[in-house]
Order: sequence, then C-alpha cells, then structure tokens
Amino acid sequence: MGVEKDYLMRQLMMLFEVIQKILRHRRKGEDEEAEKQIQFFYEYLKIDEDVEKLSVEALIDLLEKDKNLVNEQLEMVAFVLKEQGELADSDDKRLDFFRKSYFILQKVERESISFSIDRQMKIAELSAYLN
Repeated sequence: MGVEKDYLMRQLMMLFEVIQKILRHRRKGEDEEAEKQIQFFYEYLKIDEDVEKLSVEALIDLLEKDKNLVNEQLEMVAFVLKEQGELADSDDKRLDFFRKSYFILQKVERESISFSIDRQMKIAELSAYLN
C-alpha cells in the first residue's frame, strides 16, 4: 500500500508541474507550447482517446473505470480541460471543454472528503461561463 501511495504522490507532483507549465505558456501567449504540454499531460496518464470527441458521461467513465483515476487526478484533468477551453478557437469548443471540466469538478466535490477553495473557485468560474 505504501508503494502505491508513493507512486500516486510522485505522479500527482509531476502532473501538477505540467499544469503549471500549461498555465505559464498560456499566460505568455505561447499557445502552441501550452498545447504540447496538454498533449504530454494526456500521454502521461495514457489517455489516448480524443477527449474533445467524448461526451461528459463517456469521459468520466473512461477516466474512472478504464484509467482508474482517483479524485485528485480527476481534478487535475478538469483543470487541464478548463485550460483547453481557454485555448479553444471557437465558442462551441470552449463551452464543451468548460462543461466537461465543470461536471468532473462537481463529481470530485461531491465525493471528496477534503475541502478545496481552489476547486470551489474553479466551479464558480465555470458555472459563470456556462450560464
């Protein structure tokens, strides 16, 4: 059990670093580099499916049942989906990414035993976009 926790913690730290790089590139206007980091994020989690083409339900099913991601990993996926929405070239794509991110974060919020102000803020921000 200890080995699994160590592996999960190392993986979470790696994913967190990738998310920081995505944010940094996006803020600098380096959209192509941000997209590369997003691709690396999905490759690292071995998510080969095109998340853009999946419905919310299919995406959550894939992440939970096929990839066995825990809530912390799901939350990071939701953050990356939000960033993909920020980079999207059309309003339809943007809303689709935001919707997926919102529903994943809502699921994590319902199931999580820990409170996260950051998660609450992202949910509120996404809710404002979607309404």
